[in-house]
Amino acid sequence: MASLRIAHTYDFGTFAAMKSLLESEGVTVLEIAIGGHLAIAGADQGYYLQVLPEDRVRARAILRKNDLGKYIFLEDG
Repeated sequence: MASLRIAHTYDFGTFAAMKSLLESEGVTVLEIAIGGHLAIAGADQGYYLQVLPEDRVRARAILRKNDLGKYIFLEDG
């Protein structure tokens, strides 16, 4: 199942709120958490929201509408 990362945060509470919001609107969220222990090695850390490609535009619109646009990636990745 292909998916796209659409948003990122370092805060688990924000991640959980965004995930819950999207799921309440019928968007399937495939989450990825990158552990803090990887940061020691210079790797990325935080929480990513991934959605199915067909939900990308709608998910971004929902996040923007709820003042969560600052967490959205500008491009797919």
